[in-house]
Amino acid sequence: MNLTIFFKETYLQGGASVSGPREKESEVSSCFDYSFDDICADEKSGELGEIKMVKKAISILLNKRKDLRNEIDLCLGGDLLNQCAVSNHIGCFLPVSFFSVYGACSSLILGMIISSYFVSNNTCRNVINFASSNYISAERQFRYPTKYGCQKKETSTITSTGASAVLIGKRKTKIKIVSATIGKVEDIKWDNVNDLGSPMSYAAYMSINAHLKNVNKRLEDYDLILTGDLSKIGSKILYDIFLENGIEFNNHIDAGSLLYSFSNEYFSGGSGCACIGLVTFSYITNKLLNNEIQNVLLVGTGALHSPTLINQKESIPVVAHVIELERVK
Repeated sequence: MNLTIFFKETYLQGGASVSGPREKESEVSSCFDYSFDDICADEKSGELGEIKMVKKAISILLNKRKDLRNEIDLCLGGDLLNQCAVSNHIGCFLPVSFFSVYGACSSLILGMIISSYFVSNNTCRNVINFASSNYISAERQFRYPTKYGCQKKETSTITSTGASAVLIGKRKTKIKIVSATIGKVEDIKWDNVNDLGSPMSYAAYMSINAHLKNVNKRLEDYDLILTGDLSKIGSKILYDIFLENGIEFNNHIDAGSLLYSFSNEYFSGGSGCACIGLVTFSYITNKLLNNEIQNVLLVGTGALHSPTLINQKESIPVVAHVIELERVK
């Protein structure tokens, strides 16, 4: 059974999105706060570039909410690298308590759920949450160094380059965090590292269904359901699963598919911790603030892929976490 949490007077205080050069070509890029022209942000490696992007996102966020700078009690961060290397380096620069969270590409939503819980129960006044990914550093860890030039499969996704940061607190704003459902880790015996959207679609379906049941709502009660990185293939499978159960899933957008819809060069679309944050804290929050949509489900999907276990012929567990945002009337 999935655990659903209902939050008390918990709001988005602000968000920031920082992208790499590929993502700057996206149809939603005009909503980004900043875009780098170099995938390494003019640093000597993808890892250092990713650290720089996170710092930029946090800096933009704090400049937006200078009034809350001295009321931040905690920070959470997540990324794709071993030991959450990027996030922990960021922790060194922060003047508040910090811990890293890992849920693969679901890390941002997982962190937002934890942050919201701390705020809702009055443990913290405000919490910063961030997540990031970089194509070069992720490829080196999970696949091959980019200079190797390995040919990708059509089912593959491109790890998004960028970072997002969000501030969650008690002060009433126009965007309220209503509830969240923590996903169950699923194992469907999937071991194809060249297609991670397909197994994540199952995790997304299970968590969305659990959330709807626990909060007593239907799909059509939401203006939009945004998944993180199912890709074109995973999104189609998710739609088909709902259709097989007699439900048309017409209010769905996938962040990874949206980010790279401008070109077929990027195979099935995007993935990575940055994916859902880049779209949420730009395109989605703008729609909420402009009163174009009223309620949104954010579904962070993650393939908990270990290259070590894959080389031992083990399968890839998947998970999806759900958080609900509502435009305050």
